[in-house]
Amino acid sequence: MPSAALSSLLQLSPRKRLEIAERLWVSVADEARMPVPAAHKRIVLKRLADYRTGKIKTISHAELMRRVRSS
Repeated sequence: MPSAALSSLLQLSPRKRLEIAERLWVSVADEARMPVPAAHKRIVLKRLADYRTGKIKTISHAELMRRVRSS
């Protein structure tokens, strides 16, 4: 992309840049064809099993935000 085009995009408001980013992502994202590595699948299945058996507990959104902000 020519630097002039990028410069003009960066002049847009954050909201407009996010809208453009979303439209670009949707134009190329095809979840059905995106490969998911086997290691990622194993992690998700392990975490789901841990949740279902009570090995892990959920936290509230407020608690999540507190932890994120304190790290």
